[in-house]
Amino acid sequence: MSDLHETARRGSPARACDRRAVVAGMAALLASAWPGGRASAIPMAPLRVGEATVETASDGTLSSSLAFMLPEAPRAEVDDVFRAEGQPAEASPIPTNASLVRVGGEVILIDAGSGNSFQPTAGKLGESLEGRGVPRETITRVVFTHAHPDHLWGAVDDFDDSERFPNARYVVPAAEWDFWTRDDVETLVPDWLKGLAAGSRRTLRRLEAKMERRTPGETIAPGLTYVATPGHTPGHASVLVEAGREQVLIGGDALSHAVVSFRRPAWAFGSDLDRDLAIRTRRALLDRLANERLTLVGFHLPGSGIGRVERSRGAYRFVPA
Repeated sequence: MSDLHETARRGSPARACDRRAVVAGMAALLASAWPGGRASAIPMAPLRVGEATVETASDGTLSSSLAFMLPEAPRAEVDDVFRAEGQPAEASPIPTNASLVRVGGEVILIDAGSGNSFQPTAGKLGESLEGRGVPRETITRVVFTHAHPDHLWGAVDDFDDSERFPNARYVVPAAEWDFWTRDDVETLVPDWLKGLAAGSRRTLRRLEAKMERRTPGETIAPGLTYVATPGHTPGHASVLVEAGREQVLIGGDALSHAVVSFRRPAWAFGSDLDRDLAIRTRRALLDRLANERLTLVGFHLPGSGIGRVERSRGAYRFVPA
């Protein structure tokens, strides 16, 4: 954690209190990231959805704690599930896959990564985009699935408070905005999230002049709509990219672990603010993905995060593309 404390020390005096609160909650949120999978070394070719293309760009990796991720699951059962999948039941680096959608002359980024004050192995999205020949200045719109730090904070430079995507407009689920910008948001979240909530409120308010708020079902860009997938956060929304019968669902953190989310969707996740609602969301989403054979893009899923959902042994499994 020493590098995080150094980031806080170097920050501007006006933001020192926020930084101290953020650092106080940092370890707990890092524990909410999911083990299972590594960032893909070789990017996949873009998916085509009508005239649109969809691809992912890595923001790096995060550390995690299995104990925080599954606070209510008996350890013996956790071990059995991982063993059946041929994986060790232990923490490992987890990928963070932002999505890039090009359509109608727009270059749209879905989630902005964690920025330069979250964890040393993350905050690499700018480099990934440059490697794809996509300078940050060419992004026309940034769409957020939710306001957790690893999806939101990368929109604003933590050192000089400048926008990392200066020519973009922003879109956020209206319910996410309403929750995270409340003056009393710290009183509505568990202790581990209090400091981080303050950081998300600050980031959203910094972008307010260019921020659009949309509800599920509303068009957020050409061919893109929000789909309600709440529970992980109050207004968490996935992004459906569609052209006629061609569809790709960018799922954010609705399904965030390549083993547990699919094999045991009824298990409670430690970072879900409404665990019961998140369970209902996972079950409904898995059923839809399997029935409709939609392509799924998951922010924390292995490799590029792209794959499909299949029914398997009374549950589901994620099949990477």
